[in-house]
Formats: sequence, structure tokens, C-alpha cells
Amino acid sequence: MAFSPEFTAAVEAKQVAQQDAQRAAFVVDKARQEKQAMVVRAQGEARSAELIGDAIKRNAAYLELKKLENARAIAGLIQDAGGKNRLMLDSEGLGLNVFEDLGNNSK
Repeated sequence: MAFSPEFTAAVEAKQVAQQDAQRAAFVVDKARQEKQAMVVRAQGEARSAELIGDAIKRNAAYLELKKLENARAIAGLIQDAGGKNRLMLDSEGLGLNVFEDLGNNSK
């Protein structure tokens, strides 16, 4: 038993259309999930910023600790570069001011 070429073409076209529809639904679902992930990430970052702000208000030493952690991370990155060339950066130029007196930090 053989089907006409028109019928076979119509069946193939229907299958292709169904696959395209499924692909489009997948793309839409993926975009919704990415949007939700971005919203959750933004909310988390906002909450983190609030908590950091509260910690700084309660104790200015927290800010100094973060400056030291950042300085250590930068030094690690520079050291991991592994080249023979050495780069010297001052804390003022990086905005770290790790040795700045807490009493003078009234910006």
C-alpha cells in the first residue's frame, strides 16, 4: 500500500510544524526561566547590599575587613598571573586605602 506524494508531503509538513511549535514553546519556557532567575538574582543582590550597609552602619571595621579581603584577592590574582614581570599598585590608586585611619573616613 502506497500513499500519494501529496499525502506524504502533508504528513511530513505537519510533523515539521509540530516540531517547530515544540521548539518555540521550549524557547519561550527557557526565556521565562531566565527572566525568573534574573529577578531572583537581583533580589538577592539587593538584599546583600542592604545587609552590607547595615553591617557597615553597625561597625565600620567591617568595611576595613572588606578592603583587606579585596587587597588580598587582587594580590592573589597578580601573583597567579605567573609572569616574570611584577606590577606594583598602591592602595590609594585601587581605592582600597587599607591603612587609612577609621577616624578620617568621613566621606
